[in-house]
Amino acid sequence: MKKILIIIASLLILASCQQPNVEEVTRKSRQKCQSIESGHYEMTHLKKWLSGPNTTETRYTCDFKKIPDDTIFGKYFAMSSESSDWIGYNLYTGKESVSYNDSTGTIMPCDKWAELIIGGRHNRTFYTPLTSKSCYPLLSEEDFADSTLTYSLSETRLNGKTCYLVDYFWTNLEPDTIFDMQTIRYEVNLWIAKNDYIPIQYSIAFDVVEQGDTMYQYDELRLTGFKEEADMSRIDLQAIPSHVILKDYEPYQAPEPLKEGEAVPQWTLESIEGDSISLSDLKGKIVLLDFFYQGCAPCCAALPGLQKLHEKYADKGFAMIGINPYDTKEEMTEFLNKRGITYTVLLSDGSLPEEYRVEGYPNLFLIDREGKLIKLFEGFWKNMDEEIEAELLKLL
Repeated sequence: MKKILIIIASLLILASCQQPNVEEVTRKSRQKCQSIESGHYEMTHLKKWLSGPNTTETRYTCDFKKIPDDTIFGKYFAMSSESSDWIGYNLYTGKESVSYNDSTGTIMPCDKWAELIIGGRHNRTFYTPLTSKSCYPLLSEEDFADSTLTYSLSETRLNGKTCYLVDYFWTNLEPDTIFDMQTIRYEVNLWIAKNDYIPIQYSIAFDVVEQGDTMYQYDELRLTGFKEEADMSRIDLQAIPSHVILKDYEPYQAPEPLKEGEAVPQWTLESIEGDSISLSDLKGKIVLLDFFYQGCAPCCAALPGLQKLHEKYADKGFAMIGINPYDTKEEMTEFLNKRGITYTVLLSDGSLPEEYRVEGYPNLFLIDREGKLIKLFEGFWKNMDEEIEAELLKLL
């Protein structure tokens, strides 16, 4: 009996010694993913943006072949993406990049538009552990030396498979002093199939404090099917349906901005309190119009400085007006209350930004007492409110 107990104890010790750690599981998973040269997968992507309360769902189907020498994507691919209200297709052959829907599309030859294609890579959503050279978000051995990183390993089951659950946490991250943002949690969870070390799901979540408002963003990407064999016939221009009309890419030509010294377009809009306000109602005041929306980090960064201008000069003939062409009244009310914004904010559709030739956000128009544009401020930068104030003082 004593010998049996000793044997059992030895086996338990051996089993515990053979239990892998986070670094080993991550390394084996990276090696497996990097060994995959091509494949076909179906994926579901759930996303909740920082600026919105709702979670969207998009389904992807992708055939890919890794091309190490390719400097644009590092792979050729054919991918479809579908949500509740749209479906689109992307094709990259190494010679051209094509985006299309069921009727029309745009083709971009790589020898002409490589830089622009690279600039738009972030708009493509891939299952990156399988398709990217870095295998993100699988960490490298160097990553584990990061002093802000903590991690853990456990076992679980997902979709009928036994998995390693790898959790990474980053803490004590440096704040973004320009945009007044602090990430207080950044977490990655990976479900790695125990039988072959392929990550079958991963999620990325983080909490951000922005001007006193805590916001949360979440991504979950889940493989619903995968095989190590791509349908190469899909990664070809001939695979595009014949009824789809392809046009050569033409760069967008931004309109000329409004000219200083000329009258700005008139408008009548509804405030978030339900009042109707017209630009003509403000005649005789110096007006600063701020085109913004809540999902724009530079827009949000500008708000405290604009609020200070409102508090300082509202009783001196100055009217601070925000114009939001994207968010709802309910979303704006909560958003502004959290940030202590008390100046007038109006809701607009997309037609007014077009009339004002707004090309980016935030976009601010300083208007004199007669309704003429004095100065245009595009974007956000540190001490922007001080520059606006200097121009404002010339007019008051």
